[in-house]
Amino acid sequence: MQQPKIMRFYLKDEVALHNKKDDMWVAIHENVLDLTPLIRDRLDHWNRNMDYLVAHAGKDLSHFFHENGEPRTEVSPVTGRPRVLFPPILEVAVGEFAKTKDAMWSQDPFYHIGRTTRRPRHIRIINTLTAKIQYMTVCNEESIYDIQQKYKTRYNHHAGSYEWRKFSNGGKGCGILNLNGTLDENGLTDDEDSGLELPPPSIWLYYTDDITIA
Repeated sequence: MQQPKIMRFYLKDEVALHNKKDDMWVAIHENVLDLTPLIRDRLDHWNRNMDYLVAHAGKDLSHFFHENGEPRTEVSPVTGRPRVLFPPILEVAVGEFAKTKDAMWSQDPFYHIGRTTRRPRHIRIINTLTAKIQYMTVCNEESIYDIQQKYKTRYNHHAGSYEWRKFSNGGKGCGILNLNGTLDENGLTDDEDSGLELPPPSIWLYYTDDITIA
């Protein structure tokens, strides 16, 4: 049986990093699209519209589209007929990556890789072995496992050699985190509605002395 595809969530800053011709993402009403295959497929059929598309790499294009992915239009002052606000929407993959027939890329599930987070979260990750504190901004919808993988990629390749824990009951109890749960599901709230400026939730890393899972 085919495993269900897990929805991925991204910060807008993460989308903005994919801003090159050979690595191009865009966001449309919280949907994240990887248009790299479309760009690659059009290299032999290039035109000015494709240049215009690449100029918007890594950007939020929501103002060009309705929430269902259909392009917004305007009335041409020359012809009096409707025309799309964003001409690159008319460009389609013509070869290997033309997966969905007659679908505009803004509505094609082939390019859809996830959604932008509705709420960024700030956290502290404290390595009890090195006493190093790492601040991170993550997606509220991400699991602790997702956060662990980002931390491992960016800051510590041996993140898997630590137990990820939290303090509860007023700091008196230390519990291992549920890696499949989100920050909120693990009780790591940030008191968003509080009138006080509070420190971000903390995750504590305890070295297990097991390099086999590093």
